[in-house]
Amino acid sequence: MKTKKMRKKILLFVNSSSGTGKGKNDLFEIVQLLSRYQCEVTVYPYGPHCGINAEDVLAERSASFDIIGCYGGDGTLNHLVNTLMKMGIHKPIGYIPGGSTNDFARNFTEETDLHGVCRAIGEGEPFAYDIGRLNGHYFNYVAAFGAFTEVSYSTDQNAKNMLGHNAYIINAVGSLGESLNYRRHLIFEHDGIEEEGDYIYGSISNSPSIGGIKFSFTERAKLNDGLFEVMLVTAPNNPVDLAGAVGQIASGNAGDKYVRVFKTNAITFKCDEKVDWTVDGEFGGAYRKSEIKLEPSAMEIMAGSVK
Repeated sequence: MKTKKMRKKILLFVNSSSGTGKGKNDLFEIVQLLSRYQCEVTVYPYGPHCGINAEDVLAERSASFDIIGCYGGDGTLNHLVNTLMKMGIHKPIGYIPGGSTNDFARNFTEETDLHGVCRAIGEGEPFAYDIGRLNGHYFNYVAAFGAFTEVSYSTDQNAKNMLGHNAYIINAVGSLGESLNYRRHLIFEHDGIEEEGDYIYGSISNSPSIGGIKFSFTERAKLNDGLFEVMLVTAPNNPVDLAGAVGQIASGNAGDKYVRVFKTNAITFKCDEKVDWTVDGEFGGAYRKSEIKLEPSAMEIMAGSVK
């Protein structure tokens, strides 16, 4: 006699304002697909105006579920991960990407459509991955500062809903002058070494792609290798320096002169003025001292096939 497979119980938070704003229209299909893949779904709306506090729901009901899921963008996932970590809730995440770029989701499966990710949640296995912590704020795959990083969180939500990824590009072009004039003098410490310099951009990541862009420096990055990939771009003093930095990034030939790349599991930055950070595409705070540490295999996500 064939044993009946037990249904997985999923608590699903839906952010209907993420990305192109399709959450309400997609919801029935999501529930239908998850049900097809042996899941029992309980849905809560999530967002700044829904009147429901995710922390209260999790405090009351998380013990009753096998998976804590969310539909939304990378920022929605970031908020959920921070909530789970700070509340000490250790349950696998089911991430259904519904944002404008969905950069993080591409690490786990080629199929980022609803059918593919719902199948991964229902039939996949939990995959433990590293996350980062910036001064107490957790991030899934990247913390960055400098040129163009503000674009991800300063782009108007209505524009993102109408134009999708193109809204970021338009906003980036508009901020070109300001971004290229960015310069911060930083002292940074890692692995017992202290260094300093003037930089236009920096990222600390554990993902092969950042903001939808695949850099040759990070193409071998693994989500669970216990290390960050650090990329620092020297602030240009003239057009020749700027061309050199762009050329190094494009060719993947990292060097101390323009682009510095190295691996570490912890790094601290110090600056005389506050540095604005972006974490997973959202504003991550402004600090004169920024301590970034890796939390190995601290989070689990339901995955179909990890790259």
